[in-house]
Amino acid sequence: MLRSSLGFHTLALSLPLEQVEVPKLISDFKRYSQNTGLIQMFYVDRKGTYSKYQPPNGDYRILPLNLQISYYKKDIGIKWLIHHNTWSDRFRSYTVEAIINPKILGGISDYITAATLGDMDTAIAGFNLEAKRISTLLKTFDCYCLKRVDYCLNFYLDELIPGCNPNLIMNLIKRGDIPHNYEEWGEYDNVSHRKKSSPNSFYLISKSVNINCYNKYMQLLERSKENANNGYPPISQAVLGAAQGIIRFEVQCKHHKMNPSSNSVEGSENDSYNKYKDLLSYETCIDTIIYYYRKIIKYGDWYTLQDAVRKIMSQHYNRQKEKRLIDVLGLVNQRRSLNDAKTAYTGEKLKAFKRTIKDLISLNINPVTIPREWGIKHIPNLLNAYFDKVQEEQDLKETERFRDECLKEILANKKERARLFSSH
Repeated sequence: MLRSSLGFHTLALSLPLEQVEVPKLISDFKRYSQNTGLIQMFYVDRKGTYSKYQPPNGDYRILPLNLQISYYKKDIGIKWLIHHNTWSDRFRSYTVEAIINPKILGGISDYITAATLGDMDTAIAGFNLEAKRISTLLKTFDCYCLKRVDYCLNFYLDELIPGCNPNLIMNLIKRGDIPHNYEEWGEYDNVSHRKKSSPNSFYLISKSVNINCYNKYMQLLERSKENANNGYPPISQAVLGAAQGIIRFEVQCKHHKMNPSSNSVEGSENDSYNKYKDLLSYETCIDTIIYYYRKIIKYGDWYTLQDAVRKIMSQHYNRQKEKRLIDVLGLVNQRRSLNDAKTAYTGEKLKAFKRTIKDLISLNINPVTIPREWGIKHIPNLLNAYFDKVQEEQDLKETERFRDECLKEILANKKERARLFSSH
């Protein structure tokens, strides 16, 4: 059983509300909180600051702009949000949103392994049951649209690239490309007086899709510290241990991406309003991951500059093409980033640069090279290594199936010979 996994890990569901329904829903959440003690309600102001929700004079008809409802005694894999939609000053509308982790919601305490379509039946049953406990206004899963899906591929390095340090892999990934209309997310640093990204992640944001590649162990460790600081239980050592050596590549498809995707789904099998069977299918997951992985990290194995040059020279290209490939490799190495090297070109030269990148990848050479001081000459591309491992597992299963069938046939033949012998 592979520890690397492909699928999705978080879904955001959205349901429109009439303004007259909002006070009733807030009151239902308050009643559920008083009866069970499982949830807390927080008001979120325009600056993103959280404070415990206490309506003036206990009047729930006074509507807040944004509410977050969180489970604090036990994580059941769901968080509720009530949003005030601000696209019009003349028309006031609200939306209830549910952020769910299908694995946890389905009763599987697993924060690491990616969920698949096969997990959705139990997750949907869990969602509908919890929604019914709280309020009839929350309706059922089929009434919600899919506002966001976080597709992901967990690379477990010990099974794909044994002995490889995840910090080194993150270093190489952060030297990848930043596509047009994307920017790298960062927090302002008071010392350097500029935005700095985390060394443990490569997080690119755009209007419709965010792409985040990160060290899963370090991400959970930081979250555990935040939990402790905010009075919540820290993440268990068992979960932290399971995250060791995992690099997660994550594609967060937001509403601007999901709405066109949902509308493009056709066919008699898609009887659900939110088209989740298609949008969460293995084919959709894998196509999404491959597309964005190619854009950011690129195909091709990582080599040192010297070994990449040797591989190019072994092809015996003409001198002009050989020089073009080697010069681009040298520039990416010098700038320490594919994206920074790209910014050195405009117009026709930029087109030539992009063509050269494709030529390098066709040789299975990633344009990002391994620093010589690491003492490592070659690191396989993670995506290639994953698919090789999946194929290896499938071949092994097929071999085992064939072996089992042969054994059954041998046993059947023995029984038949024994029967014939006893009849004589």
